[in-house]
Amino acid sequence: MHHEKIAKYYKKDHNLFDSDYDVPIIVSLMNGFLKLIILWIISKERIHGYEIIKKMKEGLDEDIRNKGFVGPGSNRIYPILQELEKKGLIEGDLELQGKRKVKYYEITEKGKNTINVIRKKPKKNIPPIIKDFWEDVIIGK
Repeated sequence: MHHEKIAKYYKKDHNLFDSDYDVPIIVSLMNGFLKLIILWIISKERIHGYEIIKKMKEGLDEDIRNKGFVGPGSNRIYPILQELEKKGLIEGDLELQGKRKVKYYEITEKGKNTINVIRKKPKKNIPPIIKDFWEDVIIGK
């Protein structure tokens, strides 16, 4: 499993994680945000699935990639794209590129509204402790 590889790498070489439990927490957090991250990427530009996968891998340390952690792949990205499309948050159009069909995704009005609601959520209608957590851990203020 990738969690163990990541934990071993960072504990040994970077002293980032204190325990084996730290990696599952970080991975779980990122998995929870993955749908939102993909929706946000599509809100920035018309894009196809493979390009999203490449963007999600940009900036990963080569050493950690060599140890088996390569970021989310097609088995994670494409089901999320299908779900977002089914929920009406994005639309996909097939286009011919050479001899193959490629599906490009664009955000819908419903998707834009979702992003805007999420942008506003941490600012109002939440308990102060959650706001403090968001600003301290996620934003890093």
